[in-house]
Amino acid sequence: MSLEQQISAVAEIRRRPDGSAYRSLPYAEQQQLAAQSGSDHHAVQIAALQLDIVPEVYARNQTSLSCREQLELLRAGVAIIGLGGLGGAVCEMLARIGIGRLTLIDGDRFADSNLNRQLLSSTESLGHFKAEVAARRIGNVNPAVICRPVPEFLTTENGVDLLGGVTVAVDCLDSIPARLLLQDLCASQELVLVSAAIGGTSGQATVIMPGDEGLYRIYRGNEATVVGAEGRLGTLPFTAMAMAAVECAEVVAVALGRPAALRNRLLVTDLDDHSTMVIDLPERKPNGSR
Repeated sequence: MSLEQQISAVAEIRRRPDGSAYRSLPYAEQQQLAAQSGSDHHAVQIAALQLDIVPEVYARNQTSLSCREQLELLRAGVAIIGLGGLGGAVCEMLARIGIGRLTLIDGDRFADSNLNRQLLSSTESLGHFKAEVAARRIGNVNPAVICRPVPEFLTTENGVDLLGGVTVAVDCLDSIPARLLLQDLCASQELVLVSAAIGGTSGQATVIMPGDEGLYRIYRGNEATVVGAEGRLGTLPFTAMAMAAVECAEVVAVALGRPAALRNRLLVTDLDDHSTMVIDLPERKPNGSR
């Protein structure tokens, strides 16, 4: 019996909160099929979605996401650069929504000061590489996600290799020079960059397509500034979570081929008074005019 036939045989009819029915593959059955067939969870989920059978882990993604769209996410490759306050939350959300391949890049280890805001940090993870902790966490949340943990910092020398095989990179870094290096690497490989930054109760986010001026427009005159707003204002957990959610929404849109709402736009929010505005950043023409 083929894997597809086995999945069809164990699929259950379940109902969403609105009463509509769908065919479901519960996790226990997914796990058993993976063990019996010699396939991994990733392959089992792909086979199920191709049959319009919903792995139960994604049941509440519907009907915002169809089986076809869920399949697109499972086939997508995303790199997350920086696994701190922003990056840890981005990892968690992308794994839960079903991005199928994640490259996790960070050469840092967890320290006590991370515990206030970094979702992946715990007293047990202190001293451990963030990339390795992230991969273990994702394996426990959604074993269908194929992780590539990279306990290294992104550099000019390793960037092309580390960003290979992905279509979207997520900037969760904490210095302007590192962000600009990432944008340059993405441009050279024609990758979409989703970027966010936080400081205190404030955050900003944007999306940069290859060829866009992007962060150079935002940070012009401050390109060499290593310590940004978060160094002066601190980093609060709710700000990190909120801006990570914005990044994830844009990653999903790009992965599904939808327009990126924040391309050439900068979302700026302050959770102190819950004010939010979106600033247009029209690309400059070659002669410097708009």
